[in-house]
Amino acid sequence: MSFTFQLIRDDEGFPAAVVFEDSSSPGLVPVWEAAGVYDALYNSDGQLARDVSRTIAYGLDRVIEDATLQQLLPPGVSMNEAIRFLDNVSRGCTTHAAAWIRTR
Repeated sequence: MSFTFQLIRDDEGFPAAVVFEDSSSPGLVPVWEAAGVYDALYNSDGQLARDVSRTIAYGLDRVIEDATLQQLLPPGVSMNEAIRFLDNVSRGCTTHAAAWIRTR
């Protein structure tokens, strides 16, 4: 089962809407823990995107620069997936800083 990260915008007078959504493999959990982004991803329900954006950006830098994280990947999962996911989440959190987070 994949992990889904959503950003929800709740503007006055309009129904709440998903403004960003992406998912990743659950096999990336050891990478998220080593990169320091596990809590920002998995324990951030209800927080504002701006509250986790810096942590996500730092974790993205770690994933890109630290080749030793590659050894934490399970077979069939590539570091490209981890980089793609964190890059998308980082951009989503920056673009929609006032949105709140929902994870599944």
